[in-house]
Amino acid sequence: MFEHPYLSQQITTFEQQQIERAAEQRRFLSEHADQIVPRREGAFRRMLRRMAGSGREAASTTRTTAPRTVDDRATAGCDRAAAPAQ
Repeated sequence: MFEHPYLSQQITTFEQQQIERAAEQRRFLSEHADQIVPRREGAFRRMLRRMAGSGREAASTTRTTAPRTVDDRATAGCDRAAAPAQ
């Protein structure tokens, strides 16, 4: 007939813990702002930037280096292995 207060109490406790974690994370980041290093632009963000057509940003970030694989190794000097003869 009536809901037990346990579930709502657990949800409230969980939400309070999330708020506390977020506040602690913001405090930590503001105290260590000089140590934050921006990530390299990923493939998805590059694709979105190119689709949006922002030429100024595209021209400034264009690289002339060898293409890279997922694990960030240059692929220019790599040859494929020959297939075994059957």
